Amino acid sequence: MKNLKPGPAVVVGIDGSRAAVYAALWAVDEAVSRDIPLRLIYVVDPIQPARSSVLDVRQAAARSALYDAYRAVDATGAPVKIETEILWGKPLNKLMAESRSATMICVGSMGINHARCGKGSVAGALAGSALCPVAVIHRSADAAAPQIKRVVAEVDNGAVLRHAFEEARLRRVPLRAISVSGHRTRERGEESSLAQAQLERRLARWTRLYPDVQVESEIVRGGATRYMADQGEPRQLFVTDAHAAQVSSVYNAGSSVLTVRSGNL
Repeated sequence: MKNLKPGPAVVVGIDGSRAAVYAALWAVDEAVSRDIPLRLIYVVDPIQPARSSVLDVRQAAARSALYDAYRAVDATGAPVKIETEILWGKPLNKLMAESRSATMICVGSMGINHARCGKGSVAGALAGSALCPVAVIHRSADAAAPQIKRVVAEVDNGAVLRHAFEEARLRRVPLRAISVSGHRTRERGEESSLAQAQLERRLARWTRLYPDVQVESEIVRGGATRYMADQGEPRQLFVTDAHAAQVSSVYNAGSSVLTVRSGNL
């Protein structure tokens, strides 16, 4: 393992949890596809006051966690360059600093601070404020390695949709493009047909750009967050705007979530 200076990389927050290692494994394809390093970081929060012996123990734990994550990634045999580093400070502050140069940051949904990602968590705050896309990966209890079977995204945000198509292409899975309808039940059949036609027109440009991606389209009511609450599962990746992702129910639905800022094209 080598400690290198930050640069363009896919960054993974490691904290000794299985969820963090799972996120690192998910991030391998992201790094390989971009031909950039996979950077594993462990942030030690030096709670004050702390004796040197306590800090030594915590540093040893950080090294052990990074080594375990390194071994798991290396065992995949993927042609990825792995970097590791221990940072000292507040996890959110350090990860935010990493987002200035990172191509993407990945964390486990039950990883940083060992708490489910949601409003008030480090992962949730990071997803809403980072300067790069943030993937919060939900670990499937019955799978040894990450498996995505579908990408889901709304059609109303071009940056979100572009990332969703890229993820679907990378993972070789279908993309479900959803459009939220505000129509009421009156004349629902006619309105649904019109909404579906509009959705197909919106998608036409994207399907020409990504002819290799299988696209499913669906009109939903009640909002994307409610839809994901009903449809969420670990093998599904929901790509959404960073501002929308600040709603805790987006993460608690059970799917992995990739947040994108409008400027992250």
